Amino acid sequence: MSPNNNPAASSAIDNGFRVVSIRSIDAPRGSAGHDWFAYCIAQGTNMINGYRCGELADVTLGVENIVAALNERRVGKRGRVELKPSRPAAPQRGT
Repeated sequence: MSPNNNPAASSAIDNGFRVVSIRSIDAPRGSAGHDWFAYCIAQGTNMINGYRCGELADVTLGVENIVAALNERRVGKRGRVELKPSRPAAPQRGT
């Protein structure tokens, strides 16, 4: 069943993490630099607030990567890996 036809996967995506805001701020107390941003990520009523220093485009990409990683952990990875033993099994001895 594809994720588009799976109600559980669709619900998990609908309730996923999302970027609420990224805004310019003064440097946090005790921090150097002038290109600081505060970001807010939401998942339902849960909120994650954080700070990053850098250019807006880099901060935005970094926060979007955080959101993608959080959602991947919630929904699970889509691909499957075929596991193979690293060495062949020992031959069985007949009795």
